[in-house]
Amino acid sequence: MSSGKVSPIFRLFNQQYNEAKLSFTSLSKQFKGKKAIELEQKFIFFEIYLDLLSRIHFEEARLKFQLFETFKPLFKNLKKVKHLKYISHQLEELKLTRNISFNTYEKHLADEKKLLYAEGFDFVVKSPLKTWDNLYYETYYHSKELKPLMINTAITQIINEELEYFQLDQKTRLDSKALKDIYEGLRVITALENLRVESGFNPVFIRDVHDQINRLQQSLYNWYRNHLFIQHLSHFLANKEDVNKKYLDLLQSLKTNKKSYTQIVEQQCRSLFVKILD
Repeated sequence: MSSGKVSPIFRLFNQQYNEAKLSFTSLSKQFKGKKAIELEQKFIFFEIYLDLLSRIHFEEARLKFQLFETFKPLFKNLKKVKHLKYISHQLEELKLTRNISFNTYEKHLADEKKLLYAEGFDFVVKSPLKTWDNLYYETYYHSKELKPLMINTAITQIINEELEYFQLDQKTRLDSKALKDIYEGLRVITALENLRVESGFNPVFIRDVHDQINRLQQSLYNWYRNHLFIQHLSHFLANKEDVNKKYLDLLQSLKTNKKSYTQIVEQQCRSLFVKILD
């Protein structure tokens, strides 16, 4: 098997891997938010790709976890960096539109950023490069001799599982957890559709459905950023004995926005689910 032909889908992994290594190398020199978010996006793809391989090589029960385990602490840190950047961007937008400052909260965000960046940099410089080599060669090895039917079957299995979650969410109100799961599930489906095309198959869903998925993903992104802001600000204010009215007004404004975002997302979800779940 070691001398077999590598699957065409490995090309996508190879591209993502090379870009991830560049971001990682950049972070080892100076830890910056933009590069951190770029690397976090690559890690998301790695998880999806490794999940696919673990479905095909089902006899190796812990394949997915073994290959990505060493990256987990850094991945968790990068996700926090991304979330903090989302919140900081929204606060800056509010400051510009309302011409109001939130100095105490801004300092809190700055302190948190400093800690996260220091922690992230520490993870990067202490990560042995051999973990990257191991990820590459093991993934390369497990991407050999993959028949198109194997790939298609595994992709279909994962997509069907994601769609089952959507069906469960349909039966209840779309709360924050359900919307977050849909947000992440659509990301998985989109990545797997690209892998299907790379392996020579047509996508599962037609162009019109993918257009709807893209629109919903953008709406979910807006909803998710707002949701994170509410969570973070609420936690910050919970530790304060005396809260300035402007913070309470800000929190109420964010909650009002959330209702609007949720309504838009729910409408788009219902419309999309009618097409993909029937």
